[in-house]
Amino acid sequence: MFRRHRYRRERILLPGENEGRRSFLKFGLAGTALLAVGGGTWLGTRRTQVSSGLTGPFAVLTPEEATVFVELSERLLPPRPGFPAPLDVDLPRRIDGLLGLMPVEGQKEVRQLVGLFENALTGLLFDGQLKPFTACSHEQQDARIRGWQRSRLDVRRTGFRALKKIVYSSYYGARETWAAIGYPGPPPTGGMVEREPRFTPGTITEGGPPTPLAPPLPAPEVKP
Repeated sequence: MFRRHRYRRERILLPGENEGRRSFLKFGLAGTALLAVGGGTWLGTRRTQVSSGLTGPFAVLTPEEATVFVELSERLLPPRPGFPAPLDVDLPRRIDGLLGLMPVEGQKEVRQLVGLFENALTGLLFDGQLKPFTACSHEQQDARIRGWQRSRLDVRRTGFRALKKIVYSSYYGARETWAAIGYPGPPPTGGMVEREPRFTPGTITEGGPPTPLAPPLPAPEVKP
């Protein structure tokens, strides 16, 4: 009988979360090798056409990597009434700012992951698409996303969850999306609050204001 295969769920950590491992993502030897191949050769296989909607410069991402995030976010965040489009909230720069909070090792792994996701060669091997992700039709892009989401390889399945979490965190962290999801915004924290004076039992401040003391009586005149 065949034993049922169980996937090991891994937690994807973003800046500000407790990091229990040395780096942002861990995939094992095979996954690390695949990341290195994808991250090192994707532009050499076929160049990415940079999106015209970018408003860089970027501190972490290249324009090509930012373009991959634009295309991915448009598939993960389809148009909905009341919700701004990803480029309307300048999502590439928000993602770049989020990555800037990560350790250098984490930034490197995310960029390798983006390269692997865009890579035409790995697209052919795993998804039957000899095109970069950004050059695919919407239907082909959706198919590649499903391929990563349901893959038996940890590097693809866990990697996709990381990319998705980065996109969603950056998008829903934008103020322009708060009204659509019914979020009133963070509570106010600035300014001093005027308070009534607190009365301490057993002191002159207990009860109302103190009654002014009467002036002392003059000393009686003493005759010699």
